[in-house]
Amino acid sequence: MVKFLALSDIHGKLSSLQLIAEKVLAGQKIDAITVSGDISHYGDRAEVRRILDALGSLSLPVFFVLGNCDPREASDLSTEVAIQLETRCEVCGGLLLTGAGGSTPTPFGTTFERDEEEIVSRIRANLGSCGAESPGLYLLVHNPPYGTSLDRTAFGRHVGSRRLRELIEAISPAAVQCGHIHEAAGVERIGGTVVFNPGPAMKGNYALVEVGAGGVTVSIGRA
Repeated sequence: MVKFLALSDIHGKLSSLQLIAEKVLAGQKIDAITVSGDISHYGDRAEVRRILDALGSLSLPVFFVLGNCDPREASDLSTEVAIQLETRCEVCGGLLLTGAGGSTPTPFGTTFERDEEEIVSRIRANLGSCGAESPGLYLLVHNPPYGTSLDRTAFGRHVGSRRLRELIEAISPAAVQCGHIHEAAGVERIGGTVVFNPGPAMKGNYALVEVGAGGVTVSIGRA
């Protein structure tokens, strides 16, 4: 079994990361930290690096993608312990991890927006370069798929990606971690795939994800 501490939408708030770490990391074994974007709040590359270094100080592997409030020019940024999945695959606990950052266009003109076809093409390109198939695929994306509670805004509008949903339906990953819609924390299923949004870490939200022979279990929490 593998167990992840899943985070999203940190928006540069290191004090919230500290609270989450104090609550979650004491007394239980976590294999890695996964982050589904918005690491900074319109920060530059150095700001993203600063937050990744703070995550790295927790002495766990970190796997991440960027969000729409991160700088697109940081798409090639990784550190010794924090691995960006934008152009690569990694294996952890028998799972194959990959993903794509940014979001589909918003009304706000944020710093890392891209067409949904680009998001899906990036994931497919990564999977095409991974080689041998893994027993389970774990996707990290910032943008949620269309048509679940995870992409519904406070105004009731679904703003997720239809093409991402089609990809999930086609390849059936074990789990998909997203973010972006702060008010839409929760767990859903698309076919046999568990899809979840941990909620904004800037407000102390997180998820614990366990993947084993019995499937995928996600528990949403708050520090």
